Amino acid sequence: MRYPLKALVPFNNEEHFEAYQIAGAGEFYIGFYEEAWEEEFGEYADLNRLTGYKKSANKYSFEEILPIIQKVKSHKLAIYVTFNSSIYTQEQLNFMERYMEPLHAAGADGIIVSCPELVPIGKKYRLNVVISTIAGIYNSDIAKYYWKLGVERIILPRDLSILDIEKIVHAVPDVEYEVFMMRNGCSFSDSNCLGLHRSEKPAICAALCNGESELAILAEGFQNRHDAELNNLLYHNIFHSYACGLCSLYRFVKLGIAAGKIVGRTDCFEEVCEDIRLICDNVNIAKECSSEEEYLNKMKFPSKNMIMCKMGLNCYYPETRF
Repeated sequence: MRYPLKALVPFNNEEHFEAYQIAGAGEFYIGFYEEAWEEEFGEYADLNRLTGYKKSANKYSFEEILPIIQKVKSHKLAIYVTFNSSIYTQEQLNFMERYMEPLHAAGADGIIVSCPELVPIGKKYRLNVVISTIAGIYNSDIAKYYWKLGVERIILPRDLSILDIEKIVHAVPDVEYEVFMMRNGCSFSDSNCLGLHRSEKPAICAALCNGESELAILAEGFQNRHDAELNNLLYHNIFHSYACGLCSLYRFVKLGIAAGKIVGRTDCFEEVCEDIRLICDNVNIAKECSSEEEYLNKMKFPSKNMIMCKMGLNCYYPETRF
């Protein structure tokens, strides 16, 4: 099934809504921070994947996002609410039901969930259900399982190749697909990560990226030191520091992917606006091109492409270029 690929944008500040609209945003996703949840289950029980960053990542409370949803819908745009922690207990699942009817009443297009137990809860309250990358849809069997369960959209893992994505889409065509497109790559796998996103660095990625480190060189000599220091620079400072999948848009447009996700609920909104414009402009270019080669010759690149594009270290889908 074919869909027009839209830019899916994080919503973390109502003041920027108009700017996102003007840039061309087609869909939004939003999380919320809930003190009642923390009081009930403790500080280290996540309601969504960014609960640990509290209001810096989820600026609004549940009551505050309801009028935001209504505002977005009044402009005929889609908005989804995140419930995508790595794991929930049955008690937490029962607690989350209280959010569903108000979300439906406000007009939310759906919920983004991380586990099969949340699918029937969303369906019960007439909400479309999007299965998160946290669920690890790495093959067509897993995709078919969630399609039969009733999800309307599948978010594919950011570490899948385009070939793998094509195989899944062709095998399970009667569902929408969403792919990662811009910003904030991950060195590992969302679905196989039980770390928490928090300032305390309780995850391998955060500890490696933000903790103190010391480079150990096993063999002395100029060339050994050069190679070790360069490798450390490339993979510690550059690799997926600003991820991008724009080169792949021709294939995704032809494949009928529904949305290209921009990551970064705490990122600079001017840069997010640039990403929105790049996705929209390049989707339009891809629609007019008769081949991938023509698209790659005509596409628009990010302003930081001299840093981002070389060696493929910031490519979500490096096989398009290399």
